[in-house]
Amino acid sequence: MTSRTTHHLHLDRRLTRRAVFQGGAALAAVSLAGCANDDGGGEPAPIAELPVAVGPTQVPPAPTQPPIGSPVAGYLDPTRWSGRSLVIASPAFGEYLDAVTIAFFDAFAMATGATVRHQDFGREGVAGVIDQVESGETVWDVLLVPGEEVLPLAQAGYLEPIDYNVVDPTALYAELMFQHGVGARMYSTTIVFPPAADPPANWTSFWDVSTTPGTRALRKSPIGTLEFALLADGVAMPDLYPLDTSRAFAALDRIRDTTIFYEDSKQPVELVRTGQVALASAWNVRTDLPDVVSLVSPQWTGGMVSADSWIIPRGAPNQDVGMSFINFATRAVPSANFSRLQSFGPVNQDALALLRPDIIERLPNAPGRLALQFFQNWGFWAEFRESLIVQFNDWLLNPVATPPARTRTFGVDR
Repeated sequence: MTSRTTHHLHLDRRLTRRAVFQGGAALAAVSLAGCANDDGGGEPAPIAELPVAVGPTQVPPAPTQPPIGSPVAGYLDPTRWSGRSLVIASPAFGEYLDAVTIAFFDAFAMATGATVRHQDFGREGVAGVIDQVESGETVWDVLLVPGEEVLPLAQAGYLEPIDYNVVDPTALYAELMFQHGVGARMYSTTIVFPPAADPPANWTSFWDVSTTPGTRALRKSPIGTLEFALLADGVAMPDLYPLDTSRAFAALDRIRDTTIFYEDSKQPVELVRTGQVALASAWNVRTDLPDVVSLVSPQWTGGMVSADSWIIPRGAPNQDVGMSFINFATRAVPSANFSRLQSFGPVNQDALALLRPDIIERLPNAPGRLALQFFQNWGFWAEFRESLIVQFNDWLLNPVATPPARTRTFGVDR
């Protein structure tokens, strides 16, 4: 499942399935002048770590690897896209946006001469690209969106196909390539527990409140939560999809009385850190933040690997530059430079060789780790997301009659 592929692409219809930020200008500059001959060749010579200003109320950033200063093959002409502009829209903000800007936006601008602007689509979400395409006035050239948005947008005709003659798929993970999108970053939803506690072996242990007493926390969403329920009930990872939803809800019934259902991705780690819950599901990037990394631990076994994707909306005015950007952003050096700042897995398999061992250890695709996990099936969720959200929310609001049970959401008792 993790083997590299040369020209095999996942069709949209097929079921498969974020520190140092002040150094942006330096990173972009060294992207043009390094010691390796291509983006996947030997270990580049690191440059000196830049100083970080830490305010009195800020948490010092986690130790990061210095910028990887190797040129990217095919991007050696700094005037290639001179005079051209690229508008990239995403929900990124804060340190995550800083990392994306350093590793991708600024580096691409320096390597090609293009002017890159970022727009936050915020609450507008993917509805913004739908409005643009339907009005015939597309202004965004590239978007960074959750992986589950790609297939529905493509099936509705809102996206341009990815040109894999421009975007080299050779070292990319097959599970992250689609006809209308390419993986941008990889992350896992794992079991999180206090380091002093006995590690849960898997989701069956998570469900076993007799062996590990205490409250649990699961995401208030069917995505992932249903998969984990089935794993807890004995379904093997290769047999998860299509999901047996009746069996999943029956498994959830068994722990609903001791489960908090959270909505904010910061909540599960905080709940575990403060002892409010014994175990939680959480994104691996939340467990690696400087203020909690020593206070919570992830169990990767049975984790769900998800990804965000680069897409190009139909009618984008600068599709040629956009496709070139996507190819650049998925090369080994830019991918590694992003993962050294944020604990998202690089989508280019060759990027791992450019990262320090301590950085790799934080990532969902560290060697041998993907075999412990499963990839979210974007095709299944494209087809059933809306109906299962309705069913999941109804289940939360309508407890089983016998025995009496209550369902709790964070801050709410029902």
